[in-house]
Amino acid sequence: MDETSDEQAAVRIAGAVREWDLGATCLAALAVVTDGAAGGDLAATARAVMAAAGLGDVLADPPRMPFSAEQVHGMAASPLLQATALVSGSHADWSAHSDETLIAQGRASASAATLFTTFVLPHFAGFADRLARPGARMLDVGTGVGALAIGYAQAFPQLHVTGLDVMPRVLRLAQAQIEASPVAERVEVRQADVAELADEAAYDLAWIPAPFIPQPAFSNGVARIAAALRPGGMLMIGHGIYEGTELENAIARFKTVGYGGTPLDGESAARLLAAHGLTAIRRIQLPPGAPGLTVGLR
Repeated sequence: MDETSDEQAAVRIAGAVREWDLGATCLAALAVVTDGAAGGDLAATARAVMAAAGLGDVLADPPRMPFSAEQVHGMAASPLLQATALVSGSHADWSAHSDETLIAQGRASASAATLFTTFVLPHFAGFADRLARPGARMLDVGTGVGALAIGYAQAFPQLHVTGLDVMPRVLRLAQAQIEASPVAERVEVRQADVAELADEAAYDLAWIPAPFIPQPAFSNGVARIAAALRPGGMLMIGHGIYEGTELENAIARFKTVGYGGTPLDGESAARLLAAHGLTAIRRIQLPPGAPGLTVGLR
């Protein structure tokens, strides 16, 4: 490589790192702004970053916020903490992540109930009424620290949510989160592999996130979940989005491998739902940054 090409390579690498650092720093500033304990000069400069990034007015006006401050903090902190695990070599197993990382991921996932009510329910007339009936039940696969389960129970006051996970330490964190919530009587967690789920016609709604579930457990689990749905019940599959730019698609695959999960796109999710007898299959368009979502009814 001659001197000119050396200079060009240095400029390209340094420029890319600078651009990506700006994004990471914006996430860090967002986490600081939404951290109730942050104050002083750090909080003030973080608010200035948010103002310059175009979010200052939304963050300063709580009624305009579609998510809680805790949820936004998780949405900002989770990718940073997970990236730290990737570069430190401790990404192979979710059980190797710190409690802080797991809780941040949970807080981010708690926004799922808001996305469900805003973007999914309008496509399925009467389904909100179904979840509002006494005895309504939901299955949350890969529940982690239970934040998504808690979020759904808060959004639907009659809904009982069962969370499954295979990691005992994560479930201990989940139990603590549940006991501290106002919906503790309607949320339970179990240590169980979804591939061995034996429930039959027990749930009105179920969620399984492919990027977080290893392939064998995911494939077998979808079959078991379909059997566990009540007639007319809904199965939601979270999956990657591989319809963007080359970089966006590569990042989606990289993160899925980092999570130890199952690479899956919307078309494959729809075929999987159909193969297990689900109907009214629909791909749901969620806001940028959210996972892909394909749903079907039993």
